[in-house]
Amino acid sequence: MEMAQAIAGPFAARSLADMGAEVIKVEQPGVGDMSRRIGPHFLGGESAYYLNFNRNKQSVTIDLRQEQGQEVFRRLVKVSDVVFDAFRPSVLDRLGLDYESLKKINPTVIACSLSAFGQEGPYRERPGFDGIVQAMGGGMSVTGTEGQPPVFMGFPVGDMVGGYVAALSIASALYGRSMTGEGRHLDISLLDVQVALQGHLGQFYLVSGDVPGPIGSSHPSNLPVGAYPTADGSYVQVHCASQEFAMKTLQMMAGEVEELNDMASDLRFQTQADRMANRDALDEALGRGFASKSREQWLELLVKWDVPGGPVNNIAEALADPQVLLRNMVVEVNHPTAGKYSTAGNPIKTGAPEVFNPPPTLGLNTDGVLTSLLGFSVENVEALRKSGAV
Repeated sequence: MEMAQAIAGPFAARSLADMGAEVIKVEQPGVGDMSRRIGPHFLGGESAYYLNFNRNKQSVTIDLRQEQGQEVFRRLVKVSDVVFDAFRPSVLDRLGLDYESLKKINPTVIACSLSAFGQEGPYRERPGFDGIVQAMGGGMSVTGTEGQPPVFMGFPVGDMVGGYVAALSIASALYGRSMTGEGRHLDISLLDVQVALQGHLGQFYLVSGDVPGPIGSSHPSNLPVGAYPTADGSYVQVHCASQEFAMKTLQMMAGEVEELNDMASDLRFQTQADRMANRDALDEALGRGFASKSREQWLELLVKWDVPGGPVNNIAEALADPQVLLRNMVVEVNHPTAGKYSTAGNPIKTGAPEVFNPPPTLGLNTDGVLTSLLGFSVENVEALRKSGAV
């Protein structure tokens, strides 16, 4: 059962739904997920924002502020494996739907709370969004170029990766319960996830005390790495994470660009330490080399020389990439009001047939869930609807 809005929470639940989980999205009657109203793009009155994060779910409307609505919710908790929320920590406490209360209803329930800053600490009640956690987690300080204002990643990595971590934690807890019979409360913080995403950069600081800064499209130690402009105004990115690949890049330049025919033997570039000491000279030479041919020419040469690299695609180019299409990462969904539209596929490939049902219209499944799953009569449901509880 999902109680979430916008990106992080709905994406977490969508990830589980894509894997076959039955996800019931609980929304406020007449209002629903805030992303239903977010522009700028709509299809048949349905927000593209909402369409992206809510496929393969059912929508049930329940007013959790009403006692009758809370009673419906409690009955839903009783038959649910997981109760997932993406509220500020105090919200469920105020409603009397905290984990201890849920356990009394369903002793083995798994509750997962996804929030900006976690369930404890001085920040717990602060509002937080993707750009805030990217800033506070250090990501913005190492993104962009030196001497320029900090920027955050164009993709909403704070929300998206936080959603994936929440989905992973739920899947792990379900497996754990199958072994122990015990439920648990999972506390996932978007800021915690950002700190974990510091990866080697955070470790470099903890070891050396040196604070990393932005280095554009390059890398602090693996060289050559960077986005280089080509003759037609496009860019290719190379990333040489080993000595072998670094030497292949130098050999490619020596073999394909006449003015760089001695690059493979240049003593300034022979070892990682050499390349780090002569970073500017290496980048200048590679820049001249890549500027001598078009992007398509270089893409063919990267394959020929077995150099790790690829085009710097815009969004349209990425979604049209033949490898992406082959992997079923752009799929078609047929929505009852939005019509047919394309959307991103599921990156987790299991070998099972992939199912992409359209996101539900607001409250589409309320009657069916209440009658078939919870045992309400049609008359009960109608009375609840008249009272505004559902």
